[in-house]
Amino acid sequence: MADKRELARNLARAGGRGLALVVAGGIAAAAIAAAAIVPWPEFRVEPPSTVVEPAETGQLRVCPGPLLSLGDDAADATTAVSVGSTSVTTGVSPDDVEITETPLGAPENPNADRDGTPLAIATEAGAAGPGELAGAQGQRSERETIAGYAAAACDEAVAEAWLVGGATDVGRSGIVLLSNPSEVAATVDVRVSGENGPVEAPSALGITVPAGEQRALSLAGLAPNLRSPVVHVTSTGGAIAATLEHSVIEGLTPAGVELVGPTAMPATTQSIPGFVVPTAGGVDPTDDHAEGDDHPAVRLFAPGDEPVEVSIGVASESGGGGASIDVSLEPGQVTDVPLGELDEGDYTITLEADAPIVAAARATTGTPEAQTAPGGDDEDASVDLAWTVATAPLLETAVVAVPAGPGPVLHLLNPGDDELEVLAVVDGEERSVRLAPEEAASIELQQRSVVELGGAAGVHATVSFSGERALSSFPVRPPGPLDSPIVVTPR
Repeated sequence: MADKRELARNLARAGGRGLALVVAGGIAAAAIAAAAIVPWPEFRVEPPSTVVEPAETGQLRVCPGPLLSLGDDAADATTAVSVGSTSVTTGVSPDDVEITETPLGAPENPNADRDGTPLAIATEAGAAGPGELAGAQGQRSERETIAGYAAAACDEAVAEAWLVGGATDVGRSGIVLLSNPSEVAATVDVRVSGENGPVEAPSALGITVPAGEQRALSLAGLAPNLRSPVVHVTSTGGAIAATLEHSVIEGLTPAGVELVGPTAMPATTQSIPGFVVPTAGGVDPTDDHAEGDDHPAVRLFAPGDEPVEVSIGVASESGGGGASIDVSLEPGQVTDVPLGELDEGDYTITLEADAPIVAAARATTGTPEAQTAPGGDDEDASVDLAWTVATAPLLETAVVAVPAGPGPVLHLLNPGDDELEVLAVVDGEERSVRLAPEEAASIELQQRSVVELGGAAGVHATVSFSGERALSSFPVRPPGPLDSPIVVTPR
């Protein structure tokens, strides 16, 4: 009997514990349900961060120096010899800041003492802000081997640059100019791609450019018989200012020269403002075998490993309708796309791609055949060509130097969604330019002038030159990222 009573008590205790567990489970479930319904208090903690201003350094730009010619000496056909001197214009803000000019060594050029060398321009630390030192050069040549006008901006030395332009097939020559303004030697790799893909050129890797000197490399020596080269320059040690000189001879007649500076870094969207077409004409965009330099075209290259679809928009700077061209790019292969029949005028080219690309556009003043036809100028049949490269967005302020040259024009493009008002101070005279979204405008300038831009954040800009048998352009570039403040967030 006692055993039965003890068993009953044990069952009662077990049942009580089970009931307690059920009740506790119910309370917990109710609490969870309530938590899902009732909003929890929010607590947000912003991670600590600080803005780091780089140590103040002097602004530094490098002008590529006089035009060079290959093969003038039959005994040494690979030596690049200067063919005259260039004219350099500089500008800085504030305009009372002193600019120091330092010639770079050009030991490979036997005419350097006579014609001059590349030039480094600089300001003292803190004297000018990022992007507020500018320089540019211009040179006209009327030689048997090189004729035309070429302008170039004095650029920052960088660790990587893309040169889009030139050719090395019959009658075309190219020279890659590598200028090292730093105090340490630079080790440079020059990689070339063409219409058939990358070019094997082991001699172009590990090139030493001594401190304070320029090296000149024959592009044909690295990559012969290319119709559409793209040059990728990278350096370690000292930074490099890279430029490509491109010259053309049709038969025995010189047909133009250009100094091609770096284009914008690879991106899915590219803008080419200020593309000048001095003579109406062109080739159908569907012509896959358009040869020569005498028609407007855009050169495209996709450095990735997959095919890329690109939409090319061509619009007149003065407004009105535009054309659109769709093209597929094979990875690693350079493509020149004719831009169709274009009227004489100034254009904006916009490119939208589904993977990063680099780009530049080519135009000419005409053909030697047209110059020597009945009624042409038989005494001087030279024509000229220009490569207009893709640009990068500017910062709030910028300074533009305009060298001696025919018909200089500053082209401005607002690719954004908001209206912008840019203040341009040209040699002390203020001009206001209002740019609606996706609108372009231009300002006619005088040679050897200096332009200060304000309110230019996001604007793309190009300076063009156009005249009788003369055509050239260069981009207005923002300062490199080393000049800009950075936000540091510790982990």
